Amino acid sequence: MCLHVLLVILLVHSACANIAIGQELLNKSITITVREKSLRNVLHLIEKQADVKFSYSPQVVPVHNEITMNATNKSVALILETLLDPISIQYSLVGRQIILTKPRVEDKSKQETGNPKQEKAINKEARTINGTVTDETGSGLPGVSIVIKGTQTGTVTGISGEYSLDVSEGATHMTFSFVGYIPQEIEIDSKSQIDVTLKTDTKSLDELVVVGYGTARKKDLTGAVASVSVEDTRLQPNTNASQMLRGTTAGVQVNDNGRPGQAGSINIRGINSISASNSPLIVLDGVIYAGGNLADINPNDIESIDILKDASSTAIYGSLAANGVIEITTKKGKTGKPTFAFNTYIGSSDYAFLPKQLSPEKYLAARKDAEVAEGGPVPFQPIELANIAAGRSIDPFEEVRQKAPMSNYELSVAGKTDKVNYFFSGGYMKSKSPIRGDNFSRISSRMNLGVQATDWLKIGVNSGFTSRDDSGVRADLVATTYLSPFASLYLEDGTSPRPLPQDLGLVSNPLLGNILNTRNSITNVLFSNAYADVSIWKGLSYKLNAGYTRTDSKLFVYNRSYAPLNRLGSGSKRQGETQNFTFENILTFKHQLTQNQAVDLTVLYGAYEFKNQFSLLSSQNIFNDALGYNALEIGESHNIDTGAARSTQNSSMARLGYTISKKYFMTLSVRRDGYSAFGKGNKYGTFPAAALSWNVSEESFLSDVRELNFLKLRASWGRNGNRGVDEYSSLSKIEQNNYVFGDGGATSVGLSTASLANPNLGWETSESFNFGTDIQAFSNRVNLSVNYYRTNTFDLLLEQTIPNTNGFEKFLRNIGETKNHGMEVDLKTVNIMKGGFNWNTSLAFSFNRNKIVKLTGRDLNNDGREDDDIASKWFIGHPLGANFDYVFDGIFQEGADLSLIPGAKAGDIRFKDISGPDGVPDGKITPDDRTVVNNNQRKYHLGITNIFAYSGLSLTSTFNIVQGGYSPIPLINPGSSFYDQANFLDVPYWTPANPINTHPRINYRNPLGYGFYESRSFVRLQDVSLAYSLPEKIIKSLRISTLQMYLSAKNLVTWTKWKGWDPEFGAGGRDPGNNGPLMKTFVAGINVSF
Repeated sequence: MCLHVLLVILLVHSACANIAIGQELLNKSITITVREKSLRNVLHLIEKQADVKFSYSPQVVPVHNEITMNATNKSVALILETLLDPISIQYSLVGRQIILTKPRVEDKSKQETGNPKQEKAINKEARTINGTVTDETGSGLPGVSIVIKGTQTGTVTGISGEYSLDVSEGATHMTFSFVGYIPQEIEIDSKSQIDVTLKTDTKSLDELVVVGYGTARKKDLTGAVASVSVEDTRLQPNTNASQMLRGTTAGVQVNDNGRPGQAGSINIRGINSISASNSPLIVLDGVIYAGGNLADINPNDIESIDILKDASSTAIYGSLAANGVIEITTKKGKTGKPTFAFNTYIGSSDYAFLPKQLSPEKYLAARKDAEVAEGGPVPFQPIELANIAAGRSIDPFEEVRQKAPMSNYELSVAGKTDKVNYFFSGGYMKSKSPIRGDNFSRISSRMNLGVQATDWLKIGVNSGFTSRDDSGVRADLVATTYLSPFASLYLEDGTSPRPLPQDLGLVSNPLLGNILNTRNSITNVLFSNAYADVSIWKGLSYKLNAGYTRTDSKLFVYNRSYAPLNRLGSGSKRQGETQNFTFENILTFKHQLTQNQAVDLTVLYGAYEFKNQFSLLSSQNIFNDALGYNALEIGESHNIDTGAARSTQNSSMARLGYTISKKYFMTLSVRRDGYSAFGKGNKYGTFPAAALSWNVSEESFLSDVRELNFLKLRASWGRNGNRGVDEYSSLSKIEQNNYVFGDGGATSVGLSTASLANPNLGWETSESFNFGTDIQAFSNRVNLSVNYYRTNTFDLLLEQTIPNTNGFEKFLRNIGETKNHGMEVDLKTVNIMKGGFNWNTSLAFSFNRNKIVKLTGRDLNNDGREDDDIASKWFIGHPLGANFDYVFDGIFQEGADLSLIPGAKAGDIRFKDISGPDGVPDGKITPDDRTVVNNNQRKYHLGITNIFAYSGLSLTSTFNIVQGGYSPIPLINPGSSFYDQANFLDVPYWTPANPINTHPRINYRNPLGYGFYESRSFVRLQDVSLAYSLPEKIIKSLRISTLQMYLSAKNLVTWTKWKGWDPEFGAGGRDPGNNGPLMKTFVAGINVSF
């Protein structure tokens, strides 16, 4: 039913966006701006803008030639001459069909190409075959390419679709192909007349997507695979690849943490695991990017991003892909001559969203209200009184502000010869947050090199190096939220930080660490994948992948001496090294069994190893700061900490694809993984998957539905394992303990058991079903993909709370079960395409519902129902992230009955009496009245991108919309936020003169520990880009290929009722954790190629 409604909506939508037909076709003005696109793609753009159809033979027209063009408001005739004259191709117009052919300078027999001896053999005992090629309506198709199979002998159809071709006696089949139509292969036999009807094909469905250890055409996919529109994000100031996924792909949830250069958290199709990892697998250039981070990849080096979402697509990666797969492919050389590209932008950032604290005026008014509520004085601190008297005040977030410039510089060169393709790039990016000390810079380089060594061997390497620097000590955001508007951050000299800006131990100086301390943090990452691709036999090939990722990190910290704190210096030096090795053997066999049946078999054996080690040195009471952390030996209380870890995995996989008549597709796969972290006897897991798809539009009963270009139905099932636990999780761990016996001797060092072993620990397994459809309609102006999925995760890797009578409080075991289900809709439309003006829209909609089905199985109260784990906030039948609390029922007003809560006063929160010890209301509020009131799961997520283009100008905007999800925000209650000593959120509160029913009195102490929940729904104007490409006339005079200038902005406006830190990551307390205020960024940039 939902699908039918969507189709009706699309029909109406498309009907409103029809293109007016021009009076004179060849004189019609259009705009074509392309860079290094194939001639085939350029012709397709002309088809869309001019409402024409090209007819040609790929044997005649070099459709793979790379084209760079910037034509603004030029006639179709002029653009065709510019494109076709250099390659000696002529065109003729028949109705709305433009036929491309070579000039006829020789007779028909000379059209054939190839070896003269072969031509003589073919023409021996030749006979003539005549016929007509038509489309599905019966109209003749001019320009159809006809080739005798196994030769280069052929011809093209005439204006009415007619043809005549001489074939030799040994010829068996003829191939008919035409751009935009499905090729056909016809058996010749003894026929002298062969008439053919070609069916419309969809170009976008022929695009290749990465599906794991290979590629596939979109139209042949059996699983749920989504491709990110990377080109649409090129002009955005994205510092890492995760930002390219925000709001662009249904089912992919990205939370930007607001820190410059850092990758946000990513979830695909919700959260399946409670204690184990929920992060997706990253695959870079076909190799698992183990140990890497999306922040290491320069976004401008990325050619494509494909998201594998259902189990049939991800199962080939087994235990690594329980939470989905992000396949990233970097750029390769395309054109014959070297192409240089330079991209740069500069700009600055500001706060995009902040908790709103009290202004000086409201701070004073709130203190007066507090005195009334308390019935006595609530005094200011002396330093506050002095500043109030002097009229001095501060804005806390302005005090911790720094200038936040952003700049980026990238240079690349790419090219391709008959034997070699190459891509080299280098980049430097620097970004600062508005928060002092929150800095990031990245140096990146990439080398992708492929060599066709022989006709049967291709070798190459894809490698990248990144150096990330996030040195600096960020201002203390927790302390910032406490700051009174009348605090003093500096001593009398105006430069030395005052340790206690309000002379209160509660409120520390947020700039203390930033001014006094030094933090040097650098991470270097090397990724390299060497490969050899061997063609063994017809359809049989072998590929060797040898991948290596190395991460070297250093974190050097020094806290210098400071007399006002009565402290000497202290410091530490930590150095770490991580290595990941990948070794994969991949055998692929593709074979056409019959004319209508084909198989595709892939088998793999892989070995993977992870190793890391670190060392930490530290000391205290360093009496001289001159050498900082380079003189730890002169301090006291020296400490040495070292560690290392290692894990291994080996895997085998087989995948079989079977196709019938290019309409019916089946994929079967199985992978078996062994992981060293699990217990003996449970180290191996087997993960099968199966998928079916049906190209319904290929069936004859839909041949008359001209509005429908493509329709596919898909169904898949599969299992994945989750190995997201530490390397030695099944073993009992030990830890160091220091003990002083009190006899005057030195501190004794010993070891003790830190956790219980579990030799039975094994795989967490997810079983998933996916049902989907892919639709293209109305001349491919509407593209729709819909998926519905259900995932059941069992044998959870659950860190269970246990009685501490044995000395331990946690135990990791396989127990429990969760379920997820949801829907995803990806919709792309061409709304207007008229007179050089284009308007395209992309919509990504998704929702996910999650619940816990089973936990430990305990039923301590013998009520026949499994017990919830209240301490861990896990509740059977409810989602992860459930909020368990009393039910808010307004505010007690003056004169109200207060007996429900002993000791309550007017202005306190009233809660609902929903239960007592026997399960029925008992007239008083007790812990039995608590229940699951809401959860932090989103109801739905919607991303909307619009692209407008006209005369070299393009405007892109993206809205990121999240609805639903509640999180605690205790800061909205001043009474538990030190209202009488420090600053707090600017929120309303109950007073006798303002008897609101939504917020309690200013001094409500929250005796029952209520969480104060707010919705994190928001609408955000996430990205806006305006670009202009210079006209071709100017470009030629500058002797460059393309020149594009642009302005771009990120996180411009956020509409939300959430009052805490940014609703995207949802911290509701004073501490945002590792998050920071989201940045609003403005940049201006230029792209040039030559």
